[in-house]
This record gives sequence, C-alpha cells and structure tokens, in this order.
Amino acid sequence: MKSPFLRFAKLALSYKFQLLLGVVCMIGVNLTQFASIGTIAPFADRILPALTSSEREEVPEWMCKVSHYWSARPLTNNYLSAKLKLDEKLSEGKRKEESASPEDKFLIRIPDSTRQVLPASWMAKIEEIVAKLNSINPTKLARMLLAFIFVMILLRVFFSVSLHLVMEGVSQSMVCKLMDMMYRKLQELPIRYFNVNRTGDLISRITNDVNVVQATLSARLADSVAEISSLPFIVCMLLALNWKVSIFSAIFLPIIMAPIIIIGQRIRKISKKTQEKIADIVSILQETITGVRIVRAFNTEEYEIKRFDRQLRKYYEQRMAGIRNDVMVSPLTELAGILCLIVVGSLLLISVMTGEATFGTIIAYLTILLLSIKPFRSIGKLNNVIQRSKAALHRIYEVLDTVPEIMECADPIDAPPMTSELKFDHVSFSYDEAEGKVIDDFSLTIKPGEMIALVGPSGSGKTTIANLIPRFYDCTEGSVTIDGIDVKKLSFASLRGQMGMVSQDTILFNNTIAGNIAYGLKKYDMNDVQAAAMAANAHEFIMEMPEGYDTVIGEHGVRLSGGQRQRLAIARAIFKNPSILILDEATSALDTESERLVQEAIDNLVENRTVIAIAHRLSTIRHADRIIVLKDGKVQEIGSHEELIKNENGIYYKLCMLQSSDENQE
Repeated sequence: MKSPFLRFAKLALSYKFQLLLGVVCMIGVNLTQFASIGTIAPFADRILPALTSSEREEVPEWMCKVSHYWSARPLTNNYLSAKLKLDEKLSEGKRKEESASPEDKFLIRIPDSTRQVLPASWMAKIEEIVAKLNSINPTKLARMLLAFIFVMILLRVFFSVSLHLVMEGVSQSMVCKLMDMMYRKLQELPIRYFNVNRTGDLISRITNDVNVVQATLSARLADSVAEISSLPFIVCMLLALNWKVSIFSAIFLPIIMAPIIIIGQRIRKISKKTQEKIADIVSILQETITGVRIVRAFNTEEYEIKRFDRQLRKYYEQRMAGIRNDVMVSPLTELAGILCLIVVGSLLLISVMTGEATFGTIIAYLTILLLSIKPFRSIGKLNNVIQRSKAALHRIYEVLDTVPEIMECADPIDAPPMTSELKFDHVSFSYDEAEGKVIDDFSLTIKPGEMIALVGPSGSGKTTIANLIPRFYDCTEGSVTIDGIDVKKLSFASLRGQMGMVSQDTILFNNTIAGNIAYGLKKYDMNDVQAAAMAANAHEFIMEMPEGYDTVIGEHGVRLSGGQRQRLAIARAIFKNPSILILDEATSALDTESERLVQEAIDNLVENRTVIAIAHRLSTIRHADRIIVLKDGKVQEIGSHEELIKNENGIYYKLCMLQSSDENQE
C-alpha cells in the first residue's frame, strides 16, 4: 500500500500553481538574503579599512551635519570652532582623495580557491565586476552597497510575506479538503461501521488529526522549507570561497544528521499514541455531554471527572515525551554546527596568515557557515513535523481506505413505486458469523397498502428485518425484492427516497422546527410544512413556541418533550410522503396523553401506505393486517390480532396477557 504521506503529497500537488508560486517566493527569499551577504567582502576589504586608516577617504558632509545637530549646543565660540575644524578636515580629505593613486587604496581581492573552482568565463565576469568596484571611491561604494542592501531587505520582506500567504492558503484549503473527504466517506459507510467505531474517535480524526496534518503545509513549515532550500546556495558560496575547507567541514554532516533521524523516528511513534489519547478524551467528552442526564441521575460526576483526569494524564505524558524529543533536536544540531564553526575558523585563519585569503573572505565564509546552522536545525524541525503528520495521516487514511460493505451496484436502476409486493425470500442475516444468525430463513410477502407488525422478545430480530429494506444492512442469505427487483440492484437515492422512518430514538437537529420537518430541502413550501405538522398533531404546540416554526429546538431537540419530539418526527415523515413506512417502536416510553396524540398522528401517517411497524406496546398494532411473531430470528406465528389472541399457548397471547397485567398494576 502506498505511503499515506506520499498520497497526501499527491493530493497537495492539485495546488500546483500555488506551490510553484511558493517555490518562486522561497528562491526570492534566498537570493535576496545571499545577495546582501555578498556585500560583506567589499565592506570588509575595501570600505572599512579605507574609512578607518590614517589615510582614510573623506567623511561625507551629511555625516558632519548629523554630528553637529546630534550634539546641538547654543552657537558658542566652541561650537563654531568645532565646525570650522570639521570643515577643514573635510577639505583636507577631498585633497587627499584627489592626490591618492589607485595603488594606495584598499582593494577587493578574489580568493585563489575561488579561481580554482569557478570556470574561466565566470571568473572573467567576476574580475570585471571587482575591477569596477575597486575603481569606485570607498565612500561612494558604501552608499551604493547600503542602498543595495536596503532594496534587498525590502524584496526579502515582500517574498517572505507572499510565501506565508500562499502556503497558509494552501494549508487551509488542504484542511478543508481532507475534512470534506472524510465526511463524505463517513456518509458512504454502512451502519455497522458506526456500531464498532467510537463516535469520539471519528470526530478526533476529522478535527484534531487533520489539524496536525495542516502543519505540514503551514507558514511555519514554509519558513523551514525556505531555510532548508538555502542549503544549495550556502554550499555553492562556501565552495566558491574555499573549496578545501568546505569539503573538510562535510565530515560534520553525519554528526548533525544522526540526532535528526533517530529522534524523528521516536516522535512518529509517540505522536501516534498522542493522537489516540486525544481520541479517548474526545470520546469521553462526547459520551458525558450527550449523556449528562444519566451522569447527574446516577450521581457519577466525580467518577467521570476521575476518568477524564486519567486520560488527560496519559495524554500529558505522551505530549511531554514528544516535547522532550522535539527540543533535543535543535541543541544537538546547533552544538555540532558550532563545533564545525570553530574548526573551520581555525583553518581559515591559517589561510589568512599564508596570504591565500583576506579577512573579508573569512568573515563572509564564517557568516555563511553560521547561517547554515539554522537550515540544519530546520531539517530537524521539519522531520518532526513530517513524523507527526505521518502518524495523523495513517489514522486519516484508515477511514478513507475503509471499503463500504454495502455499495451500489455498478449500474444501479431507479426503484419504481411499489405496485406489486415487498418480498423477503428465505432471508438470513448475522452481524458476526461467530455469534450465529440474527435472522434465520425469514420469508414474508407484503402487499401495497398493507400494515405488517413485527413483535417478539428483545433480540428476536425485529429491527434488523426493518433495516434490511433500505439496505442499512444486506442479508447474508436470500433476497429482499420490491416488485421482483432485488434491492441490491436499486440506487440508494431512489430506494430510500420512497421510504420514511419513525423510530423510538427520535433524531432531530439543531435547526428550526420548519427545517426539521422539511429536513434535507433548501427550499420548501411553508403551507406543506404546516399541513404535515397538523396531521402529526404538532401544529398547536409549535404555535405556542416563542418563534413558531422558526424556533430553534437545540441539539437532539433538547428543548422539546418526548411526545413533541416524536410528533415532529412523524410530521417529517408525513412531509416526505413515503410509499413505504417503517415505524420502530414509535410510541414507546411516552405518557398516556402523549401516546394518544402520537397514535392519532401515526393513524394519519399510515393511511394509504405500506407499513412495517415494530411494536413494543401491542395495543398500538391491533389494527394491523398481519402480525408477525418472532423469536430467535425465526417466525413463530402469523395472523391478525383476533386470530393470534385465540391461541392461548402462543407467544403473542402470552405477551398480551403480560402487558395487560402490567397495565392493571399501574
């Protein structure tokens, strides 16, 4: 399997223009930086000695004026005397400059080692440039070089800012793209996937892991890459200044790179464990926040706090282990770099004593060598970022590479409105082969407009049968067909588009009441929304809300009662107007008044529709056309309520008697 990091790099290449622009900016940053460094030798060999020698060039008049005003005093004789002396010194400097010969001036010299490295054609050009610089008055040359440095600094700032903006734009776009890819993937995965994977872990992968990866293309990374990309410039300049010393200094390279490689491998392992600990923390948060009522009811706040603290402690330990390794990279590489600097500096001093190099060349060489420490330190930082990203990318691509167990066929067809029958033909199903079959050889034919009720003890397979119709799961044996067409041949959109579902666990969204009823639609007719709410016995309580249909009901409809939430779910199903309706214990856990209102709403909902009702309260399905009694995934009895209640030895009769007894006791 291809490396997750290589796959991520391939994804990043979709931003070719931005990355190319970033490369141009990096080159611009380095060129302007080293162009400024190139002025060190002229300053050291020609300008500074000339200005500080006994036969120095003239002091510019503007410097004299600044000196006067800097030490501003009342116009006294002392001040006038000082000004006259300075003016006289200025005139004397001009006369000396006119009488001085080129041989008396300090000149820029090209090192012998540079002549040995560069081609003759290049040397001719360089000698021509050096000759022109030597012919310029040192003071004038100083002004020119200062102006040049100022321009280079401005350009470097421009390239640096542009680099940051470009790379931050790419990194943020990549974050959004990865999040979108993962969210789309989650929408494709079957229900079984969410049964075996923690919600908190999935949330952590989409949020925290993706943000870790975002650092791979952030502005900080751009700085590191820009610094690392300066290494070719550094190597070329060092070789040009003194190739012998440069080759000797290469022996320090393994010493610098060893800690980077070793520590980087540790960081990847630690980072993976850290991401897993974050997932544990998010899982606890998700569980305790959504289950806050249970936490309070069982008085387990302290227990949950201690559980959370344990995970925080483990996370802290992993983070500190990563930080300890992270902070060791820079000092170790810096130490090796300084050691290299000391040895190389000693060798260069020998070359000055022998006359092979000038002090300007040495200063330039040591400055460039000193600058090389930062890129090597950046290699360590970049390697740590990459190792952390690899760990996060591994977790991200675990989700993206998950193959859905339930997929549309290669050429799906649209499901026609059911006109003939919905048929289960010798259907068997198991969640896990080791645990046995949940449904065993189940067969049933349902006619259009017929209401079928599924009853039986818990774990008998009622909900599983209902979930096979919209292909939340696929049967392991047999087939489910609509008008003779296997549901596996139908597109998801057309199959699920003609189905409605109302379950015991009502799922509502943090949206307006109207938005929940017309769920999934951007535009809808409010008259249709109100009609659905009226049919669901919900219009009255909706109008009592602060903003009516525009009231935001909170996460999971937390601002509503259980009966109100259930009626909104029924209104949503009525608004969708499905031809096949699945009711999964839609009236359980409701008080008598709420049950009455919900049952009336259900009666309006099931009219002229094919209904599969899973019932806990048997009183709600007495009018079903047929009642299917299940036990251990097998059909035990089939018939209407009147037919089944006559069999005193049957399961249905016993269930009815048990519920009647419970209701009488209440």
